[in-house]
Amino acid sequence: MSETNDILRPGPGNDEAGKLSEDKLMAWLEGKLPEGDQHEVEKWIAEEGMESDAMEGLRGLAPTETKAAVNKLNHKLRKTIQAKKHKRRPLQTSQFTLVAIAVVLLLIVVAYLVLRKFIP
Repeated sequence: MSETNDILRPGPGNDEAGKLSEDKLMAWLEGKLPEGDQHEVEKWIAEEGMESDAMEGLRGLAPTETKAAVNKLNHKLRKTIQAKKHKRRPLQTSQFTLVAIAVVLLLIVVAYLVLRKFIP
């Protein structure tokens, strides 16, 4: 799965197949999109689940507030992704842990051999 670094989701109208461009999205929110493109964006929104809810919420904001909200969401998304990347650290074992494991295994083997010798 590829990483997503912005809140925009797949849809029509961008160089990449199935991705909605931010310019087209902002023009649609401001009501400045040509009618043909407007229907295309509205069709995409109708087919999507959470995106349609998000677009409905953004539509209620003023254009300047919309841009600020999108930037804030993008910033939070990038921050969350970076935080998750830093949490994934490989397991680090110290030499003491390895020695302790070796000693326990050795004791188990010795106990097995002693019990086997004295119990028929």
